[in-house]
Amino acid sequence: MITEKAPRPSAAWRRYLPWLNLALAVGLVAAGLWYLSARVSLAAIGRALAGASMGCVALAVAIVLLTIALKAWRWQLMLSTTDRSPLTPAVPFRAAFWATALGQYVNLVIPFLRLGEVARVYALNRETGASAARALGTLVVEKTLDLIFFGLTILFVLPFVILPDFMDRPGPLLFVLPALLLAALYLLAYRTEWVIGLWRRVIRPLPERAAVFLLRVAVAGLEGLAALRDRRRMALLVLTSLVIAALSVALPYALGPALGLPLSVLDAALIHIGVTIAITPPSTPAKLGVFNGAAALLLWQFGLTDETAILSYTILFYLVAIGPQIVLGLMAASRTKWRWSTAIPAGAVEGEQA
Repeated sequence: MITEKAPRPSAAWRRYLPWLNLALAVGLVAAGLWYLSARVSLAAIGRALAGASMGCVALAVAIVLLTIALKAWRWQLMLSTTDRSPLTPAVPFRAAFWATALGQYVNLVIPFLRLGEVARVYALNRETGASAARALGTLVVEKTLDLIFFGLTILFVLPFVILPDFMDRPGPLLFVLPALLLAALYLLAYRTEWVIGLWRRVIRPLPERAAVFLLRVAVAGLEGLAALRDRRRMALLVLTSLVIAALSVALPYALGPALGLPLSVLDAALIHIGVTIAITPPSTPAKLGVFNGAAALLLWQFGLTDETAILSYTILFYLVAIGPQIVLGLMAASRTKWRWSTAIPAGAVEGEQA
């Protein structure tokens, strides 16, 4: 009887976790509105948002949707089998798209647990039966490409900005890190047998059952790097990553004219860099406050002193960047029948209680 009742608290905890995050988000919104009302007129912000150019806003929303679609297509290419053309992957685009949307949504709703990748693998496996280990291998490639092109964006901006004294020579680090990542990907993709042999030696002291399991997972994960061995497919991956990086800068740039703000491409690139760095660590639900604060700080650094204009831009930027992800994520969660208990096993909480 005792063992039967034990899982109930943990099950309830998993069930109410999204609602706790929603309550926290609502509280943050209320606190933010109170703060804004004490500094600027909410009516003035409302008028600024109502007067925003719908054409520019629609363009910005299209950029967000196109970015999500390109990320899904890039992942689809990575999941392709080597005996197919890069343009005809084995995994349907529909499955990759909704899995990508679900992953973004989960990371937004519960950012401190970072379950987005788990959700993506779950959704893909549910719709296509794709191997979880192989899918995780492709995510390694994806994150590495994103990091490399983010670093290249920073290198593009550095010659045009004045940095603090402690950052006067960041160049070597920004070159070395992408080089190390590329070297690691090269070893994993083109020296697979050597990597597997090294992995065998690492896991040799473990019990046979555990060693066999870890070896099987490693081999399946290395299959996810198969896309790197195909030159045409690799070129498509690099080109797609470049377009995604460009769209990330185009988004804040497109919203400048919407509110009559004279933002340059350099300003937009700095906003993208600053906001990305700010929201990368686990923070508030849906990045609320952190996203807006980073964008507002950068606009202030650009010399913009009109608080109404700054707050209107950060609110519009947030709604355009985050809103589509939440809407598509809710649709993806419904399609894939995502449940939070899938990613937060009862045993994990029970183990803590034990």
